[in-house]
Amino acid sequence: MVAALKLTTMPPNTRILQDDSASALLEQLRDRSLRSSQVRNLVGQITQILAKSVITPPSPNEQIAIIVILRSGMAMMEPFVSQLPSDTDNVIYHLGLFREKETLQPVEYYNKLPRKSPRIKHGYVLDPLIATGGTATASIQILKDWGLEKITFVSLLASNSGLDAVAGTWSEGVEFIVGAVDQGLDSKGFIQPGLGDIGDRLFGTTN
Repeated sequence: MVAALKLTTMPPNTRILQDDSASALLEQLRDRSLRSSQVRNLVGQITQILAKSVITPPSPNEQIAIIVILRSGMAMMEPFVSQLPSDTDNVIYHLGLFREKETLQPVEYYNKLPRKSPRIKHGYVLDPLIATGGTATASIQILKDWGLEKITFVSLLASNSGLDAVAGTWSEGVEFIVGAVDQGLDSKGFIQPGLGDIGDRLFGTTN
């Protein structure tokens, strides 16, 4: 059964997944003692549930772009693509963005976007977390300038303030789909209670 998506008091272009299975998996993912393999498995399962809820059939002759935000978005790529209709013409691109530790501002370090095909109008952006919203805002601006007409931004978890901040970046062109929303951010810009540094947890680089 496809999970229902319900509007909340969030901005109108934001939808929060309403699915008991996804909520249970997210609660498991909050356990900081999990091994990296377990973190990747849970992220994959949640991504598949999100994908089933947001993927829409493309128009005839349309090519769909999947934009992976490095590095943590990589764990969402295969689970998301696996839910596309088998005949979907899709391409996968990568954007490298990280948050500078002192200023919390996004820094772009990798961009392999080619010249955009006129067949590409819609892109799905995969990034597990929206914390301050800075990285999401930067990626949306890059993709808008590249020429996308519509963006579906898919995340497992967002902070209330981050989601509110990024929702107005291009409100007519972007829809945000998130698994859940936490209320707080700490002084380092991490979501509270959150999932910790999801990139480190996914790839085993936690100190």
